[in-house]
Amino acid sequence: MQPRVSIITVVYNDTTHIIETMESVIHQTYPHIEYILIDGASSDGTTQSIESKIASLASITHRCESKDSLYLEAQLDSNPHFRFKFLSERDSGIYDAMNKGIDLATGEWCNFMNCGDRFFSSQSVSELFSAYEAYLASGGGGALAVIYGDTQIVYDTHHSKILYAAPSDRKNAHKYHHHFIHQSAFIDTAVMKHYKYDTRFKIAGDTDFFTKVYNAGLVFWHSAVVVSAFNVEGVSGSLSWRMFREDLQIGMRYHRLFPLYHILRYVFWIIPRVIVRNVIPARFRNQARVLLGKKRH
Repeated sequence: MQPRVSIITVVYNDTTHIIETMESVIHQTYPHIEYILIDGASSDGTTQSIESKIASLASITHRCESKDSLYLEAQLDSNPHFRFKFLSERDSGIYDAMNKGIDLATGEWCNFMNCGDRFFSSQSVSELFSAYEAYLASGGGGALAVIYGDTQIVYDTHHSKILYAAPSDRKNAHKYHHHFIHQSAFIDTAVMKHYKYDTRFKIAGDTDFFTKVYNAGLVFWHSAVVVSAFNVEGVSGSLSWRMFREDLQIGMRYHRLFPLYHILRYVFWIIPRVIVRNVIPARFRNQARVLLGKKRH
């Protein structure tokens, strides 16, 4: 029997994108989905939009509301194997919200499809787990901790490309940084519940998690399936001191010379690239990123 997967969406004050992300999950052809939505007590109508969307498609089986929290469960009317869990309450940041989703997860695998992102196609989950079943049938051995695929990087409505993740058999593929997009990964739920996300990180909690798991000797497996569409519009054109510092904290745990490599990479690659990108007129910038940007993570 196909494993149940828990797909977790974290959102706060984003009525613009939440329904699109929800529909991407709801329209998956993979039948055994537990869809968990964690809302940080939004004040812009996001909470009401989520509840209304669920109520329009599913039968509410449990609902509990207090002054500071709303929790409900529901079963999709068109598929008895698809169920919702929705929690709305204040949190201390994105990784705290993700950990709340992990606590609610009962599927064998967890995926984080956060608000604003979506699956590449309605067959993405089915194709990934079909490839996984074929891998097992071919004698692929050992328990896997992380299954990951490739990603469509979306720059705007007219410009996108496929970013191919690093093969899982490449030496030290994820020793200092995970070479795939978070939204394109499914993580063994038992592993997820054991390690969780370190809420001291504000940006790189996923990098911390994946490098920690990889360096603990757990097994990653890459499939050549395009899993998610990741929208980078508006988020990749600026430099972040916090990202630099958090990546540095993570890498230093595994190699004492990592700070030297990290600083040189920023000085001679990342900073010049961002500066050049930001001086190019917007109408040419994303076209150049598609044509000249790297195709492999």
